[in-house]
Amino acid sequence: MHTLRFIHSADLHLDSPFKGRGRLPEVLREQMRASTFEAFERLIKQAIHHRVDFVLIVGDLFNEETRSLKAQVQLREGFKRLEKHDIAVFISYGNHDYIQGMRYPITYPSNVHSFDQETVQALPFYQDNIHLANIYGFSYVNREVKDRKVKEFIKEGTPVYHIGMLHGSLEANNEHDVYAPFKLEELRHQPMDYWALGHIHKRQHLSQHPPVVYPGNIQGRSRKEQGMKGCSLVQLEENDIQHTFIPLHSFAFEEVSLPVETLERPEELEAIFEQAKKEVQADYPVMLSVTLYGRNGALQKWKTEGVLQEWVDMINEAEDLEKSWIWIDDITVHDRPAFDMEELSTGHHFTGEYIRNAEQLTSEEWRKHLSPLYQNRRAAKYLDPLVESDYKEIIERAKQLVVEQLLSKGELNE
Repeated sequence: MHTLRFIHSADLHLDSPFKGRGRLPEVLREQMRASTFEAFERLIKQAIHHRVDFVLIVGDLFNEETRSLKAQVQLREGFKRLEKHDIAVFISYGNHDYIQGMRYPITYPSNVHSFDQETVQALPFYQDNIHLANIYGFSYVNREVKDRKVKEFIKEGTPVYHIGMLHGSLEANNEHDVYAPFKLEELRHQPMDYWALGHIHKRQHLSQHPPVVYPGNIQGRSRKEQGMKGCSLVQLEENDIQHTFIPLHSFAFEEVSLPVETLERPEELEAIFEQAKKEVQADYPVMLSVTLYGRNGALQKWKTEGVLQEWVDMINEAEDLEKSWIWIDDITVHDRPAFDMEELSTGHHFTGEYIRNAEQLTSEEWRKHLSPLYQNRRAAKYLDPLVESDYKEIIERAKQLVVEQLLSKGELNE
């Protein structure tokens, strides 16, 4: 019986800038900037500790096509340590670090095997002179791969195991841009013993027979990427497979929701936010998103007046950032607004006209209006790409903010 042990990882996004964090204390920004490198360091240590045969990294090693020198050197040094322990590395490049975007690449040690074209290739892995596995994969040469790549994963030779590396997504996915699309049934019908996926920053096991696995990214970078982040330790035997999740993150994004229907005074918010922090069940640092549900309109009023943010700032200032901190990062309010949006939309005033026009705009028109912002070189580096669900959220929040401002200025003249 031949046993194969490896680590499956993806979406390292080394040197991520953590956009839009200018309000944070410098010590916290430093911890965030270092987090992807720390997660990669833990990945190397875990590979050595578990004496794996090889490490798979399925795309997006870097955060941008213009990969930083620091990120490349960190990778090289980590791979050198694996080489000393006779651990191989198989890497593919994804939509964030596509090959055509490479500038001044650094040479990696001989234990690193990379897919260098957009057509699927098979790279062999030998253990004690036995052809134990073929690793199949491809890299993004250009920023986007829209072709269905699954059909190119064709078994070659007679190794014991066949492993496919695919940086792509289910064709029905609406949370990420869909690249290298596939249907789950397509993967099941291809003769792979394990499908190592990347691109989706969420840990998912799509199938057990054969295993079709997203390990998620190694470090969350926004409130959209909640929970523990890490890699999968996989052990393949001819009649068995074992999966173990290994956390690698330096901190995690978490979310807490609380009903606060009876609040009467703003000072009660202090206890509410402290309660939200107590709800977090984690022994690691946390960037916390808090969602509050009210009914009497007070929450919305205090948010508009800035009272909510003032309480959050005071609570955050008391946090010890040298320990396992919990930082309140984002507040979402679901409350009865002080106005009826539907009723206002029927009025013959500027507010009503604004609402009617805003509701007629399509997602495509919103994209067009926002595109100059994303094309601005200075602004774009602070902005994350938007997907369909983001546009819907932006539209609703924008409408509400504008209407609140209009009403606060008495813009209801008929």
